[in-house]
Amino acid sequence: MISHAQSPARSHARIAVLDLDGTLAEGSVALPFVESLIAGGVGDPVAGRAALGAMAGYHGGTAAHSSSAAAAYAHLARALEGAERTEVERAAAAAWPAARKRILPFADELVRLLHSAGLRTVLISGSPYEIVRRAAAELGIGEAHGMRAEFRRGRCTGALTSTPALPGGKRAALRTATKGSPVDRRSSFAIGNSPSDAEVFEQVGLAVAFEPDPVLRGWAMDRDWITADRRNVLAVCRDLIATHPVLGATGRGAGLRAAGAR
Repeated sequence: MISHAQSPARSHARIAVLDLDGTLAEGSVALPFVESLIAGGVGDPVAGRAALGAMAGYHGGTAAHSSSAAAAYAHLARALEGAERTEVERAAAAAWPAARKRILPFADELVRLLHSAGLRTVLISGSPYEIVRRAAAELGIGEAHGMRAEFRRGRCTGALTSTPALPGGKRAALRTATKGSPVDRRSSFAIGNSPSDAEVFEQVGLAVAFEPDPVLRGWAMDRDWITADRRNVLAVCRDLIATHPVLGATGRGAGLRAAGAR
C-alpha cells in the first residue's frame, strides 16, 4: 500500500516509477517486438499486423490511448496464441537491438539521478514484458513490469494476465511492485506521458508529465503536475529532488545540487 502519512516511518520505501513508451523511449518498443514475431513466423501474422496498426494509431495521434491499447492487446493476444514461450523469447532477443535504439539519450542519466537520491526504480510499461525487462536491465532499473501473456505447458493460451496500458493496469502493477509494503508517498516519484500514468501520479508526491499526450496534458494543468520535455527533463527532475524537504536534505541530494551547478 501507499502511505500518505506526513512523517513516514524510516522503514517506508521511496520509489521512482518510470514509463517506457513515449517517455524513456521514442514511440513504442512493442513495435519492433511484434515486427520480430511476424518476421520469425511466430503466431498469427494477420493479428500481429493488426496490433501494429492499433499501436501506430495512438502514437500517430489518430486514436485515443485507451481504445488503442485495448485493440492492440486484443490483437496481440490472438497473435501470440499457440506460440511457444521459447519462440517468443527469441523474437524479443532479436527485436532488442532495434528497440534499444529507441531509448532516448537522457534515460541513463535520469536513472542514475534517481538512484543517487535513494529511490528504488521500477519500470512499468504497457509493452510486452519480454522486451520491457531488457530495457530495465539496459538502464539499470531494479524492477520491470509489462504486459504478460499466459503460458501453459510452454505455449501461449491467448490470454493476457497483465495489461498495464488499460485502465487500472498501472495501479495494479504498482501494487505488485510494492507487494503491500508501506511506501513513502511524499518522497516517491513518477514520470510518464499517457493517461495510464496518471494512476501512478496520484500515488506519489513528485510527478512529471513527460511530453504528455493531450489528455494527460490537460490533467497535468488541472492537478498542477509538472511537465517536461527531452530538452529540460534532467534539469526539472534534478531541481525537484534537490529542493525536496527529504530527498534534498540528504548528503546525496546535496551532491546532486552541486552536480547540477557545474
